Amino acid sequence: MKFIATILLILMMLSHATCGVLLWRRRNETGDYSRYIQAVLSWASSFFTMTFIFRTWAETTTADGAFFEPEHTFVSIIFQMTYFLYPLEVIRPTVGRTKVYAILFAPLLLLVSVGLCAGIEYTPLYTYTDVWNHIGEFNVLLRLFALVMMLLYCFSLLLVPYDWKQSCADKKFILSYALGFCLIGLLHFIIQITHMYQFVLLHQIAWFGFFMLVAYYELKERLLVPHTAAEQEIAEAPQSSDDKLWAHILLSLDMNDKWRSPELSLTSFAEQLGSNRTYVGDAFKRNTEMTFVEYITHRRIDYVVETLKSKPDVNIHELFNYVGYRQRSTAWRNFQKVTGMTPHEFLERIK
Repeated sequence: MKFIATILLILMMLSHATCGVLLWRRRNETGDYSRYIQAVLSWASSFFTMTFIFRTWAETTTADGAFFEPEHTFVSIIFQMTYFLYPLEVIRPTVGRTKVYAILFAPLLLLVSVGLCAGIEYTPLYTYTDVWNHIGEFNVLLRLFALVMMLLYCFSLLLVPYDWKQSCADKKFILSYALGFCLIGLLHFIIQITHMYQFVLLHQIAWFGFFMLVAYYELKERLLVPHTAAEQEIAEAPQSSDDKLWAHILLSLDMNDKWRSPELSLTSFAEQLGSNRTYVGDAFKRNTEMTFVEYITHRRIDYVVETLKSKPDVNIHELFNYVGYRQRSTAWRNFQKVTGMTPHEFLERIK
């Protein structure tokens, strides 16, 4: 069992290191610090996985030590804090970093500084009885408070507001990132209060899966937009129609470029109109012979096609991002569905 776990951990360590190299080599493509952050975190993960391998064979894993050891309690807070940096970069790339980081991290850094540098004498806790007998001591309460704060910070990532006009990351991916972040924090919390080796190994596996997901998204799926590029406005007049609902639909879609929103759905759009999805869906079929989803897809792809015809050298990732796509695979699939060819095939044809 130990041998198999070691082989698995070695593969994880090498994968972390490789992802770090790939992210670092392509760090300047994004216009923000997201890949810098993920590369450094990947290398740190590789290092910690290596130390875990050594501890496994030396039989000194967390499961064999004392409860709430200060180095595991407070140092983990610092590492968990770094997980916040990536989503802040891709969700709010234009917000002043210094102010945001100060508000978020100053309380935790103060807590870590007190926990590690204030000369506090920590009582070793090897059993639940030890914990109960010393529960009123400041050093025990401080460690419990630190663990709870770490867990709360993990789940607070779910509360970060998402604005599709500012972010070039997909909302579903950000949610997956937040949930993975919470899972890792929760497993660390469970390890500290149970000391079960199975949870330690599960924590490593979850950690590995989390970083593989982020690396794959960054390197294959994320549509990148240079922050220096200026947005082009769409000038498309509403179609003439005697159908008041249809006129209202077209006006609403053009208002604030609602058709570009990645969060747009038939249900939410109908609610905004003060109607219901059946009436709105029928209006699309009656006036365009397309469903709501088909119409929005065609409108986005038509805009992309016309822009490519007039400006074949435009950044295609920027263009797809502008019309509402946040994942490369979805943009490519819809483009091919509408035009019958891939974006690169289309560019070759018009050049």
